[in-house]
Amino acid sequence: MSDKNVYQELKRQIILLEQKPGTVIREKEIMEAFEVSRTPVREALMRLEMDGLVRIIPNVGTFVEEVSFQQLKDIFEIRSNLVLLAGHLAAARISQEEVCEIRQRIDEMRVTRETRELMRLDGEIHQIINSATRNELLVKMLNGLHDQAVRIWTFAGAKGAYWKNLEKEFDDIAAALEQHDEEMTARLLEEHTNLFVEHVRSQLTF
Repeated sequence: MSDKNVYQELKRQIILLEQKPGTVIREKEIMEAFEVSRTPVREALMRLEMDGLVRIIPNVGTFVEEVSFQQLKDIFEIRSNLVLLAGHLAAARISQEEVCEIRQRIDEMRVTRETRELMRLDGEIHQIINSATRNELLVKMLNGLHDQAVRIWTFAGAKGAYWKNLEKEFDDIAAALEQHDEEMTARLLEEHTNLFVEHVRSQLTF
């Protein structure tokens, strides 16, 4: 397994809580599981620490980061403002091909009620929108915040109610993007984000 794949697989496990918050990550076990040397494991763990998904304590060990209400608050305070910026930039710069890619994923949403599949499609649509901003730093920040948001959503054990109107929300966003309506796109993305935050908040009992 390549260095990149070790990082991606560990990140997936942490986001989906296959690696529980507070769990000790043992380098030797990861090396054996992925059949790699110590170097790619350490590099993956350092990247995950930068992502805010693990905590490395020198001479003690590496731990999966905990999930907290404060973390939820911090993430969405930042994300809410960045989403507005992303809406403006994406609406101004998105291509018709990218709008078609979004609509294809909305069509896939209409034929599934499987939560993990809906989560994947939701994430892919956001990635297309983020990419359409043509701002690499903003893309990196939003993708990292999205990973954290999905982890909190999974931790909260949020049920399927969030997905009920998802296709309609993205239909409206796609239409605004296609019209290059910056104000409308930003507003719809903000509303979409706020609905997600409130849904997760309603599930959390710290």
